[in-house]
Amino acid sequence: MQIEKTLEKILNYFEKEKDRAIVKEAFEIAKVAHEPQKRESGEPYITHPLGVALTLTEIQMDTPTIAAALLHDVVDDTPVTLEEIKEKFGEEIAFLVGGVSKLGRIKYQGVQRHAENLRKMLVATAVDVRVMIIKFADRLHNMQTLSSLEERKQKRIALETLEIYAPIAMRLGVFELARRLEDLAFPYIYPKEYEYVKKESQERIQEGKKQLKKVSPIIVKALKKAGVVPLSISVRVKHYYSLWRKLEKYDYHWDTIHDLLAVRIIVKNVEDCYQALGIIHKLWKPLPGRIKDYIALPKPNGYQSLHTTVFAISGKRIEIQIRTQQMHEEAEFGIAAHWKYKNNEAHSKKAMKKAFDWVAKLQEWKKDATNTEDLLENLKIDVFSDRIFVFTPNGDVIDLPQGATPVDFAYHIHSNVGDRCAGAIINGKMASLNTELKNGDIVEIITSKNKKPSQAWLEFVKTSGAKSHIKRWFKKQNEDENKEAGLTLINEELKAHKSSAWADVDKQKKNKLLDKFNFKTEDTLLASVGVGDISAKRIVQNILGNEETTTAKQPVKQVGSDDKKLEILIAGASGLSARIAKCCNPIYPEAIAAYITIDKGASIHKINCPELKNAQKTDKILPAYWNKKGDLTNIKLEVDMLDKVGMLQEVTGIIANLHVNILTINTSKKEDVTTILLEMEISNLNQLNLLVEKIKRIDGILDIRRIV
Repeated sequence: MQIEKTLEKILNYFEKEKDRAIVKEAFEIAKVAHEPQKRESGEPYITHPLGVALTLTEIQMDTPTIAAALLHDVVDDTPVTLEEIKEKFGEEIAFLVGGVSKLGRIKYQGVQRHAENLRKMLVATAVDVRVMIIKFADRLHNMQTLSSLEERKQKRIALETLEIYAPIAMRLGVFELARRLEDLAFPYIYPKEYEYVKKESQERIQEGKKQLKKVSPIIVKALKKAGVVPLSISVRVKHYYSLWRKLEKYDYHWDTIHDLLAVRIIVKNVEDCYQALGIIHKLWKPLPGRIKDYIALPKPNGYQSLHTTVFAISGKRIEIQIRTQQMHEEAEFGIAAHWKYKNNEAHSKKAMKKAFDWVAKLQEWKKDATNTEDLLENLKIDVFSDRIFVFTPNGDVIDLPQGATPVDFAYHIHSNVGDRCAGAIINGKMASLNTELKNGDIVEIITSKNKKPSQAWLEFVKTSGAKSHIKRWFKKQNEDENKEAGLTLINEELKAHKSSAWADVDKQKKNKLLDKFNFKTEDTLLASVGVGDISAKRIVQNILGNEETTTAKQPVKQVGSDDKKLEILIAGASGLSARIAKCCNPIYPEAIAAYITIDKGASIHKINCPELKNAQKTDKILPAYWNKKGDLTNIKLEVDMLDKVGMLQEVTGIIANLHVNILTINTSKKEDVTTILLEMEISNLNQLNLLVEKIKRIDGILDIRRIV
């Protein structure tokens, strides 16, 4: 009965019979496909895609998105194929289902090891933001039914929600879903803090609601008298998780929380917003420093509203938010709100471009990251940090992460301004280059023709853009200078640990370092430390044995009369000891896969091994390949890239510079993404790794994978 009621709600959302028919057919296919399946709670599985689709109607998404939501699990969990979906519903819906399916295969391994998963989500967002919106709704329904899972899974899923899904939803401006995701994950990850916030806020919320009941009629009366007719006035209660984060920031002083409750006023247009603000300030005095105009200066995710805190009845402080209906919808649902205007194709395309531009801008963090730690650090700064607005002397608004400095500001303006940055004037006063900028600062950069970037800047700049430009500048300089700088940094670090100088480190340890960090010579290692690609601290930790050493790759099997060794290559992993699984005993050249074991080794199975299939739902399985005498011969790579002029030329240029012969090359295009399929003659594993690394660093590369 509940299934029929939910379906009816979803169908009633659509005005056109054609749209209802598409969604009804999607439901029927999903219902039949999921018929024998049950959720962990014991409910029929179809309740899950229905719940996801219902959420998407609440945020007013388009027909293809809602149809795809109903079908999003059929490809992975039932015999229905993506081709069948394409035949019945067309390419658009099939593409969305396929996109959600790919994201569903990501397994969370903890935020410090999760740069690749985040990158996949961002790429999916760049291709079509609706894929991530479906995934948000999917995760929301899973969180609502999380209590039926075992505790270990509850914590894993809740942590993933809190550290990945909610921040990306927030950055895309889908606040309503982001806040709900945070609140649902909060009690699983921080149970004591959740109980504290819930208990301490309840009485304050009740008291605040009584206060706002008195205030609201006064506001309505004053607005109507001035000819401003509010479309609605409501009370917004702050979500528990964001309340806890704010309490932590202010050492749990409840008196500093002015927005536990807020009056939200929706008016017809922008003029009424400002007029309403003036009327309210005539009624009650505003609290200095608490008037925020996000209409003139929207947040990076597009949020617009007027905020003010006033001393209302009996001097009680209350927050008031004023916005138009469209601003309100975009504040609640961000980019998703644009699909309300289903008949306005230009409006939807504008929303898609906004998401695409944001993610495309983030490609710079990938370009110059030398390892996964760098990759994740840049990503966390650019995606998840709080943002500030600062101004140029001409009044242009610059959006930077919190903690950014004048050097970050300079490089944001232009790389030449950053390279020649000699000083800064903040709000009319000279300031040092490592000064942390604050909201509203007016920043002027002083440049000098003779000024050059400094290694010290890398210690305090925040943005990945500034870091990559500084590193790139030093790479262009004399290699001997870089080597000398690296030697000095390592010797200083060794001295701090009361150890001997680099010259006294024995040859064997140095060779181990070269092998571990993939450097050919001692000079290239020192130069890389000098330009900041790798820290002196990390090198010294390895010299002194404070960092876990990586187990070297080992040949795992010998076959054939010629007694030549076969190595196992594992995609996405290095330094793993591998062994042949006894259950299926694969031999060259059978197709294989690696099962990553608890002891961080790899068990090599035939790709169709029953043991491997049983483990596929929960354990880490990676593609693996035989490598005979290190000779890889013909290799196929598939590369996804932004559709920009010169991209293909850059890729083929790198291949030519590495003396790799291209056998075949094919290209295809979908919206703003071009995919090229390359077949090449590769000499050895080092050449392949170098090629992949260099292609990854091209600005605009979204993904690269080996095809077997």
